[in-house]
Amino acid sequence: MREKDILYFAPEIPFEAVDLNGPGLPSQYHARIVGFYINPAEECAAHGHAFASGVLLLNCIDALALVLYGGPTGERFRRFAHEELPSFSLPLADRLYTDFRNGLVHEARIKNGGQFSLDVESTAKEEDGLMLINPKQLAVEVRASVDAYRDLLNDDEAARQKLGCTLSEHFEQEFTALAP
Repeated sequence: MREKDILYFAPEIPFEAVDLNGPGLPSQYHARIVGFYINPAEECAAHGHAFASGVLLLNCIDALALVLYGGPTGERFRRFAHEELPSFSLPLADRLYTDFRNGLVHEARIKNGGQFSLDVESTAKEEDGLMLINPKQLAVEVRASVDAYRDLLNDDEAARQKLGCTLSEHFEQEFTALAP
């Protein structure tokens, strides 16, 4: 995000302040994910915008899956959903990827009648063959995962270095633009 000629890595954290190789990275990455994805998704849901909330959260899952697992998009997304989000068994993780993520990214729709709904109590539910996802509940699960990841990064220097390398690679142009 760019404001007044400052390029931001996270709300209130310019790219030039990112501590790619140091102990500040866990909180900075957490601020990025929470500030650009989870908080806005929660705000959308609170105002009845289930669809917008769900889209933000699916993008958040994509971002987290990339840094946690790497590899091909489908494999890492499904793995993240299954391993990091308690409500997603393998079949539901597959539908989250195929019907929701791919449908929205490639066709601007959720496939096979899937729906975001604030009326469903659980995070994910199959009803009459349709998959329903409550984005408020999904945000709770995604937030818990990113909190746990921050804690891991604080305790595991190798994981922190891996994140720094991944961010350096994926934001190469942003970081290069700051070089003198």
